[in-house]
Amino acid sequence: MRTSGGITYYVCGKGDQAVLCHPSLGLGRFLFHRMVPALSREFVMVTWDPRGTGDNRDFAPVMASWVGDALDILGEVGLPAHLLGVSLGTWVMARAAAANPAQQVLSLALIGATPGFVGQGQDVPDRRAQLYATGMAQFAAEYARSTLTEYAMDEVRDNLAAELAGADVENYLQAMAAIYTESNEAVYPEVGVPTLIMVGARDARTSPAQAEQVRQLVPHSEIKVLPRCGHLALLDQPERVLRECRYFWRHRHAADD
Repeated sequence: MRTSGGITYYVCGKGDQAVLCHPSLGLGRFLFHRMVPALSREFVMVTWDPRGTGDNRDFAPVMASWVGDALDILGEVGLPAHLLGVSLGTWVMARAAAANPAQQVLSLALIGATPGFVGQGQDVPDRRAQLYATGMAQFAAEYARSTLTEYAMDEVRDNLAAELAGADVENYLQAMAAIYTESNEAVYPEVGVPTLIMVGARDARTSPAQAEQVRQLVPHSEIKVLPRCGHLALLDQPERVLRECRYFWRHRHAADD
Protein backbone atom coordinates (compact mmCIF):
# COMPACT_ATOMS: atom_id res chain seq x y z
CA MET A 1 0.00 0.00 0.00
CA ARG A 2 1.01 3.63 -0.40
CA THR A 3 0.22 6.81 1.45
CA SER A 4 -1.01 9.84 -0.43
CA GLY A 5 2.58 11.07 -0.21
CA GLY A 6 3.88 7.98 -1.99
CA ILE A 7 5.37 6.10 0.98
CA THR A 8 5.09 2.32 0.61
CA TYR A 9 3.91 0.42 3.68
CA TYR A 10 2.74 -3.10 4.51
CA VAL A 11 -0.27 -4.32 6.47
CA CYS A 12 -0.50 -7.88 7.81
CA GLY A 13 -2.93 -9.53 10.19
CA LYS A 14 -6.34 -9.00 11.70
CA GLY A 15 -7.83 -7.53 14.80
CA ASP A 16 -9.43 -4.36 16.08
CA GLN A 17 -6.11 -2.77 17.06
CA ALA A 18 -3.01 -2.02 15.01
CA VAL A 19 0.69 -1.98 15.82
CA LEU A 20 2.83 0.48 13.86
CA CYS A 21 6.56 -0.33 13.87
CA HIS A 22 9.40 2.09 13.12
CA PRO A 23 12.95 0.67 12.87
CA SER A 24 16.46 1.81 13.68
CA LEU A 25 18.95 3.98 11.78
CA GLY A 26 19.80 2.58 8.36
CA LEU A 27 17.39 -0.33 8.71
CA GLY A 28 13.98 -1.09 7.28
CA ARG A 29 11.07 -3.34 8.15
CA PHE A 30 13.50 -6.28 8.22
CA LEU A 31 13.96 -5.50 11.90
CA PHE A 32 10.44 -6.74 12.63
CA HIS A 33 10.59 -9.95 10.58
CA ARG A 34 10.00 -12.14 13.67
CA MET A 35 7.40 -9.91 15.28
CA VAL A 36 4.97 -9.54 12.37
CA PRO A 37 4.02 -13.20 11.84
CA ALA A 38 4.01 -13.91 15.56
CA LEU A 39 1.49 -11.17 16.37
CA SER A 40 -0.55 -10.96 13.18
CA ARG A 41 -3.31 -13.19 14.60
CA GLU A 42 -3.96 -10.66 17.34
CA PHE A 43 -3.11 -7.30 15.79
CA VAL A 44 -2.97 -5.58 12.43
CA MET A 45 0.81 -5.28 12.05
CA VAL A 46 2.03 -2.30 10.00
CA THR A 47 5.63 -1.91 8.84
CA TRP A 48 7.48 0.25 6.35
CA ASP A 49 10.96 1.24 5.28
CA PRO A 50 11.57 4.79 6.54
CA ARG A 51 12.48 7.51 4.08
CA GLY A 52 16.02 6.96 2.86
CA THR A 53 15.85 3.13 3.10
CA GLY A 54 14.51 0.18 1.10
CA ASP A 55 11.28 0.80 -0.78
CA ASN A 56 11.37 4.46 0.23
CA ARG A 57 15.06 5.16 -0.31
CA ASP A 58 14.33 7.90 -2.87
CA PHE A 59 12.69 10.09 -0.22
CA ALA A 60 14.94 12.35 1.86
CA PRO A 61 15.29 11.23 5.50
CA VAL A 62 13.98 14.21 7.49
CA MET A 63 12.57 14.04 11.02
CA ALA A 64 9.38 15.96 10.29
CA SER A 65 8.73 13.78 7.25
CA TRP A 66 9.30 10.54 9.18
CA VAL A 67 6.78 11.69 11.78
CA GLY A 68 4.36 12.84 9.08
CA ASP A 69 4.57 9.43 7.41
CA ALA A 70 3.79 7.65 10.69
CA LEU A 71 0.76 9.90 11.22
CA ASP A 72 -0.39 9.45 7.62
CA ILE A 73 -0.17 5.67 7.94
CA LEU A 74 -1.95 5.80 11.29
CA GLY A 75 -4.80 7.71 9.67
CA GLU A 76 -5.01 5.42 6.65
CA VAL A 77 -5.04 2.24 8.74
CA GLY A 78 -7.94 3.74 10.65
CA LEU A 79 -7.65 1.65 13.82
CA PRO A 80 -6.67 2.46 17.39
CA ALA A 81 -2.95 1.73 17.42
CA HIS A 82 0.05 0.92 19.54
CA LEU A 83 3.27 2.58 18.39
CA LEU A 84 6.63 0.79 18.58
CA GLY A 85 9.91 2.55 17.91
CA VAL A 86 13.42 1.12 17.98
CA SER A 87 16.44 3.44 18.34
CA LEU A 88 15.86 6.09 15.63
CA GLY A 89 12.24 4.98 15.73
CA THR A 90 11.97 6.18 19.33
CA TRP A 91 12.47 9.76 18.11
CA VAL A 92 9.76 9.32 15.49
CA MET A 93 7.15 7.39 17.42
CA ALA A 94 7.42 9.55 20.54
CA ARG A 95 6.58 12.56 18.38
CA ALA A 96 3.70 10.73 16.73
CA ALA A 97 2.37 9.67 20.13
CA ALA A 98 2.63 13.23 21.44
CA ALA A 99 0.59 14.43 18.45
CA ASN A 100 -1.96 11.59 18.86
CA PRO A 101 -4.49 12.76 16.26
CA ALA A 102 -8.10 11.90 17.09
CA GLN A 103 -6.81 10.13 20.22
CA GLN A 104 -5.98 7.15 18.00
CA VAL A 105 -2.75 6.16 19.77
CA LEU A 106 -3.32 3.62 22.56
CA SER A 107 0.21 3.19 23.82
CA LEU A 108 3.89 3.72 23.05
CA ALA A 109 6.70 1.16 23.32
CA LEU A 110 10.31 2.30 22.97
CA ILE A 111 13.42 0.15 22.59
CA GLY A 112 16.78 1.89 22.83
CA ALA A 113 15.52 5.35 23.79
CA THR A 114 17.59 8.32 24.91
CA PRO A 115 16.97 11.97 25.79
CA GLY A 116 19.08 12.74 22.71
CA PHE A 117 22.56 13.13 21.28
CA VAL A 118 22.64 16.92 20.94
CA GLY A 119 26.21 18.10 21.48
CA GLN A 120 27.68 15.05 19.77
CA GLY A 121 27.41 16.52 16.27
CA GLN A 122 31.05 15.74 15.50
CA ASP A 123 30.05 12.08 15.33
CA VAL A 124 28.42 12.70 11.94
CA PRO A 125 31.51 13.96 10.05
CA ASP A 126 33.57 11.32 11.83
CA ARG A 127 31.16 8.64 10.60
CA ARG A 128 31.30 10.13 7.10
CA ALA A 129 35.07 9.81 7.04
CA GLN A 130 34.83 6.24 8.30
CA LEU A 131 32.24 5.16 5.73
CA TYR A 132 34.09 6.63 2.79
CA ALA A 133 37.37 5.15 4.01
CA THR A 134 36.16 1.60 4.66
CA GLY A 135 32.90 1.26 2.73
CA MET A 136 29.41 0.49 3.98
CA ALA A 137 29.85 -3.29 3.88
CA GLN A 138 32.76 -3.30 6.31
CA PHE A 139 31.00 -0.85 8.60
CA ALA A 140 27.86 -3.01 8.52
CA ALA A 141 29.75 -6.16 9.42
CA GLU A 142 31.40 -4.44 12.37
CA TYR A 143 28.09 -2.90 13.44
CA ALA A 144 26.39 -6.30 13.48
CA ARG A 145 29.30 -7.85 15.39
CA SER A 146 29.45 -5.12 18.04
CA THR A 147 25.72 -4.44 18.40
CA LEU A 148 24.30 -7.94 18.79
CA THR A 149 25.20 -10.14 21.71
CA GLU A 150 26.42 -13.72 21.48
CA TYR A 151 22.82 -14.82 22.05
CA ALA A 152 21.74 -13.67 18.59
CA MET A 153 21.59 -16.35 15.91
CA ASP A 154 24.43 -16.29 13.37
CA GLU A 155 21.89 -16.08 10.57
CA VAL A 156 20.35 -13.00 12.14
CA ARG A 157 23.78 -11.39 12.52
CA ASP A 158 24.54 -12.06 8.86
CA ASN A 159 21.17 -10.72 7.76
CA LEU A 160 21.62 -7.56 9.81
CA ALA A 161 25.01 -6.94 8.21
CA ALA A 162 23.59 -7.53 4.73
CA GLU A 163 20.63 -5.23 5.37
CA LEU A 164 22.80 -2.36 6.58
CA ALA A 165 25.41 -2.92 3.87
CA GLY A 166 22.75 -2.09 1.29
CA ALA A 167 22.06 1.33 2.79
CA ASP A 168 22.92 4.41 0.77
CA VAL A 169 25.82 6.21 2.48
CA GLU A 170 24.47 9.72 2.08
CA ASN A 171 20.97 8.75 3.18
CA TYR A 172 22.44 7.04 6.22
CA LEU A 173 24.47 10.13 7.13
CA GLN A 174 21.52 12.46 6.61
CA ALA A 175 19.38 10.24 8.84
CA MET A 176 22.12 10.19 11.46
CA ALA A 177 22.35 13.99 11.36
CA ALA A 178 18.57 14.22 11.84
CA ILE A 179 18.71 12.53 15.23
CA TYR A 180 22.01 14.04 16.33
CA THR A 181 20.60 17.55 16.03
CA GLU A 182 17.26 17.06 17.82
CA SER A 183 16.70 16.57 21.53
CA ASN A 184 13.81 14.52 22.87
CA GLU A 185 13.66 16.25 26.24
CA ALA A 186 10.79 18.57 25.27
CA VAL A 187 8.92 15.82 23.40
CA TYR A 188 8.73 13.09 26.02
CA PRO A 189 6.71 15.08 28.59
CA GLU A 190 4.03 15.61 25.90
CA VAL A 191 3.39 11.86 25.52
CA GLY A 192 0.03 11.20 27.13
CA VAL A 193 -0.39 7.45 26.63
CA PRO A 194 0.94 4.47 28.63
CA THR A 195 4.58 3.97 27.67
CA LEU A 196 6.90 1.01 28.06
CA ILE A 197 10.61 1.76 27.81
CA MET A 198 12.67 -1.33 27.06
CA VAL A 199 16.45 -1.40 27.06
CA GLY A 200 19.00 -4.15 26.71
CA ALA A 201 21.04 -4.73 29.85
CA ARG A 202 24.12 -4.76 27.59
CA ASP A 203 23.14 -1.84 25.36
CA ALA A 204 26.33 0.16 24.82
CA ARG A 205 24.65 2.79 22.61
CA THR A 206 21.59 3.82 24.61
CA SER A 207 22.29 2.52 28.07
CA PRO A 208 19.91 1.55 30.89
CA ALA A 209 20.95 4.80 32.59
CA GLN A 210 19.73 6.79 29.58
CA ALA A 211 16.52 4.75 29.51
CA GLU A 212 15.94 5.72 33.14
CA GLN A 213 16.35 9.38 32.17
CA VAL A 214 13.66 8.84 29.54
CA ARG A 215 11.38 7.22 32.11
CA GLN A 216 11.67 10.30 34.28
CA LEU A 217 10.63 12.49 31.35
CA VAL A 218 7.65 10.45 30.09
CA PRO A 219 4.45 10.52 32.16
CA HIS A 220 2.71 7.17 32.73
CA SER A 221 5.86 5.24 31.80
CA GLU A 222 7.59 2.12 33.03
CA ILE A 223 11.03 0.71 32.29
CA LYS A 224 12.01 -2.88 31.62
CA VAL A 225 15.67 -3.88 31.40
CA LEU A 226 16.03 -6.92 29.17
CA PRO A 227 18.78 -9.40 30.09
CA ARG A 228 21.06 -10.88 27.43
CA CYS A 229 20.17 -8.05 25.05
CA GLY A 230 22.12 -5.23 23.46
CA HIS A 231 20.88 -2.26 21.45
CA LEU A 232 18.74 -4.31 19.04
CA ALA A 233 16.88 -6.46 21.55
CA LEU A 234 14.43 -7.58 18.88
CA LEU A 235 17.26 -9.48 17.21
CA ASP A 236 19.05 -10.69 20.34
CA GLN A 237 16.02 -12.04 22.20
CA PRO A 238 12.95 -11.81 19.94
CA GLU A 239 10.77 -14.09 22.05
CA ARG A 240 11.39 -12.03 25.19
CA VAL A 241 10.58 -8.77 23.40
CA LEU A 242 7.44 -10.29 21.88
CA ARG A 243 6.30 -11.46 25.31
CA GLU A 244 6.86 -8.02 26.84
CA CYS A 245 5.11 -6.21 23.99
CA ARG A 246 2.15 -8.58 23.86
CA TYR A 247 1.53 -8.23 27.60
CA PHE A 248 1.90 -4.46 27.50
CA TRP A 249 -0.48 -4.06 24.56
CA ARG A 250 -3.09 -6.21 26.28
CA HIS A 251 -2.84 -4.69 29.76
CA ARG A 252 -1.24 -1.22 29.24
CA HIS A 253 1.41 -1.91 31.84
CA ALA A 254 4.60 -3.95 32.01
CA ALA A 255 4.57 -7.63 32.87
CA ASP A 256 5.90 -8.72 36.22
CA ASP A 257 9.34 -10.31 35.99
